[in-house]
Amino acid sequence: MMAAYCAPQELHDLAFRYAQAVDRRDADKLVSVFTDDGAVMGFGENPISFRGEAGLRDMTEKLSAFRMTMHKVFNQTFEKDGSGNITGETYCVASHILPGKDWRVMDMAIRYHNSYRHLETGWRFYERRLEVLWVETRAASPFTASMMKEDLGDFV
Repeated sequence: MMAAYCAPQELHDLAFRYAQAVDRRDADKLVSVFTDDGAVMGFGENPISFRGEAGLRDMTEKLSAFRMTMHKVFNQTFEKDGSGNITGETYCVASHILPGKDWRVMDMAIRYHNSYRHLETGWRFYERRLEVLWVETRAASPFTASMMKEDLGDFV
């Protein structure tokens, strides 16, 4: 039976460190938040599968298809079973700037279904199963210094 678990901050921080690693395309940092055999897998119809260091590095490389990304982490819940295994769920909206001449952003509403392992070096993801709930695409603009004018004219 699973029971709600009041997780230490270190478990919460894994999701933030994951987001930072993905957004910065930092494969070393991404690998560091997973166990050696850790994985990012799809959930439901999502077919992705990146396992182990080589797989996570490949995932980082594949993200270069986007101009940039920004993962915003929200709700996090954790549960512990009778054997001490920790699982959890993390909500996220991941913004992806699509390639092409015109700037377009694709937002993915994501639920990560996580399992964790505690190692001598601390908590790590064992597996993140990525469930995409919906996608929204819209126009976007690159930032320019003129947007910060006092009258905010470039924003309105």
